[in-house]
Amino acid sequence: MAHTTAAPESETDSAAIWLPQDLQQPLERMTRGQRIGNWLINPYKNYLIPAGWLKRLLQSSQSELLAETFRRPGGWRAMEILYRKDAPVDLLDRQAILDNPISRASRNRLQTVTQILIDLIQARQSDGPVVLMGVGAGPGRHVQTAISRLQLTAGEVHAHLIDLDDDAFEYGQQLAEQLGISDCISFLQGDAREIQTVLPDVKPNIVKLIGLIEYLNDQQLHELLSALHTIMVPGGNLVTHGILDPWHGAPSLKRIFNLQHIRRAGDDVRQMLETVGFRVIDQVTEPMGIYPIVTAVKPAQG
Repeated sequence: MAHTTAAPESETDSAAIWLPQDLQQPLERMTRGQRIGNWLINPYKNYLIPAGWLKRLLQSSQSELLAETFRRPGGWRAMEILYRKDAPVDLLDRQAILDNPISRASRNRLQTVTQILIDLIQARQSDGPVVLMGVGAGPGRHVQTAISRLQLTAGEVHAHLIDLDDDAFEYGQQLAEQLGISDCISFLQGDAREIQTVLPDVKPNIVKLIGLIEYLNDQQLHELLSALHTIMVPGGNLVTHGILDPWHGAPSLKRIFNLQHIRRAGDDVRQMLETVGFRVIDQVTEPMGIYPIVTAVKPAQG
């Protein structure tokens, strides 16, 4: 049973949620020293040092990011901590926030995808109200930032943010309130593979599928993409991404945090999209080389 929650009209918590100053920050790259350090340390993290010893070492840190990653690897709270990029509290925290390639790449992805969403929304504004859908959305950081930057009203845009779990919805509602876009946002708990049942009357122009498909096998991804293709309007756009491991960090993520991603290059994602009827119109890989970000269209009929 799906459950829909609109963002509340009440006051948010006194602690403000982090907002980026702008979307024009330079995308992050590894310095020469970081590249050398990564090359030297990886064999020890990945294979040589016992995993139990590494876990105890990392758990001794005061790092909020490390603690959250042990609790829920790859979860939305860990991503929010990454995005904030607070000053590190110790050396292990610095390594996790600043020196870890996937942390840098995740911030690049946030900035890149948000700008893509802004461009897609602007391109559709003249056609009437824009309907967005965020799948595996968590608190909806990308979509909410895009809407707020464009200063749109509920008459111009509405976003349906869907997730199997609802634990990010309260935070997302507070973010919407802080941005002043509560009436543009709805949260929905449900399985997007059953989207025709979950949201039978919604036909999105734009679908954002970020931070999810790296946890889905090919069959699950095919089912999800097929369901989304069915309900999208002809000419609608979908934004998603693959994930690669050019910095060879995957073994340590698996053995320390039990975090494992299904690697797909941009061409692999393209093939999956084309199999269900999408056509890829753009692909860009952020500077760390980890996330190939793919934009596709559902071809207009006729």
